[in-house]
Amino acid sequence: MPTNFFTPDPFGPRPNFDNFPRWKERLPKFDLPPLHIKYGPATVRILIMVDGSISYDDTQGFALGIALTDAFDIAHPEHPSYARFEFVKAHRDSVPGVTAGYDTFTFTSGCLDGFDELWLFGIVGGTPYLTPAEVTVIETFMDAGGGVLAMGDHEDLGLGLCGGIKRVRSMRKWWFVSPPPPAGMEVAPDNADLSRNDTVHAPTPGANVNTGEQYDATPQTIYPNYRYRNRRYSFGSSNWVKYPHPVLCGPRGAIRVLPDHQHEGDCILPHASFAAEFPGGVGVEVVARGRNVVGREKEGFVITEPREFGLIGAWDGHEATTDDGRVLVDSTWHHWFNVNLTGLRAEDGVEYADILAYFRNCAVWLAPKTKQRRMRLAGTLVALALPTSIEQTYTLREFRPELLYQTGIFARDAVGKVASRCQSSAWLFELLSPVFPKLFLEMLDPKHLSRRADQAHDLEQQVATLALDHMGTTLLGGAINSIAMKVNRTKLADWADLHDEMDGLALEGAKKALDLSQTQLKRAAKLLSTLA
Repeated sequence: MPTNFFTPDPFGPRPNFDNFPRWKERLPKFDLPPLHIKYGPATVRILIMVDGSISYDDTQGFALGIALTDAFDIAHPEHPSYARFEFVKAHRDSVPGVTAGYDTFTFTSGCLDGFDELWLFGIVGGTPYLTPAEVTVIETFMDAGGGVLAMGDHEDLGLGLCGGIKRVRSMRKWWFVSPPPPAGMEVAPDNADLSRNDTVHAPTPGANVNTGEQYDATPQTIYPNYRYRNRRYSFGSSNWVKYPHPVLCGPRGAIRVLPDHQHEGDCILPHASFAAEFPGGVGVEVVARGRNVVGREKEGFVITEPREFGLIGAWDGHEATTDDGRVLVDSTWHHWFNVNLTGLRAEDGVEYADILAYFRNCAVWLAPKTKQRRMRLAGTLVALALPTSIEQTYTLREFRPELLYQTGIFARDAVGKVASRCQSSAWLFELLSPVFPKLFLEMLDPKHLSRRADQAHDLEQQVATLALDHMGTTLLGGAINSIAMKVNRTKLADWADLHDEMDGLALEGAKKALDLSQTQLKRAAKLLSTLA
């Protein structure tokens, strides 16, 4: 299969059947339409706000030009076919590259209308400088479902822009020794002494670590916080034993690298005094940690321990009953800046591709719930439009109980071709959750799965996990069977109607499959009991 299967198209992803002549020969009976999917990919609008010496230039060191250019080029073979990202670039002062009308920018009532996400890259320290009115504008945006990405660097860099915003202010160390941090806030790492977080690696294995540079082609190794570790099975796959947070789930598996830097910040779990800022009992998660490089020297201070620190922090407001926006914090904007990407970009290997995937994942994960649904619908339709998908489903003109499990396995593979395993698993869970029995929904909760992973040696736990995998796969097969029946009745003539009806069709098929799956599991349990 060619890497760039989908031809970039402003109106929507469109399968390029010319790359599949043998499939094209088998499909004349379908009278295929152009397959422009209604609405096209979900469009996610992002306002970026920077201050001080940060710019959007492609050549300056402290700038976001390379990250935005390379990661969000729709011609990139790994750019998601189900989303498009539009950036508006603002600056607190005025620098080249700012979007017209967004220089000397302040947050005023209505200024975030129409945006889905707000990205904050702050370098100005001192004390928080946003006015109470500006903070209210941002927090209102967050409470309405808008996603926020925020970061500074070591000491108090970024405190001015980010340190006064609820949730953001307590998920990361923003304050330094002077002025002293307010109650519940921690002192951020220094830029030189042994409190610093120095992640610069040696340029080659065995070389002196102090010859490494933040701008070379050697990244740091990061340590994702895996959601659960099941030695045998996990929902959505029978051979994938662990998975990271979605922002670190890349096309090749877990993302385990980021650009390195000699003095990073630190992402943390909020102090208990800030609990009221995180509604619904949903906690903050440090989704990845960095590790100091032993032997690194700066101003006479030599790192002697591989001390870990918080690299990325996340809060999932979509899990809260209030449907707040999601929040991400990063230990440093050096993970995103030109100066740290130039060497990796020149080498253009899989490590750089994984870093670009992290940038895109942040944009995908932070999108509001409405855009998450649009991405899921577009991604599923693109998967169904694959030539292999059409061949697999074109005979499904009636409900075929004997094929549901097989169809479910096929569907997982098809969706996996257009989205990472983390993203596709999230879509499938969202699709099927309305018809899952409460018991199985509880089993799917990451907290429960983590406990179950600790007991993976227990045969009962392994059998229960197998049953969960079977049920989820069968329900997905029912959903696809129902959608395929609609497709075959209309001979793919009106994909717009399919887009509008897909959730209802999927639920109808999943409900039918649920009865079948429960019957099968009861029979299997009875048989196992007899054998035992």
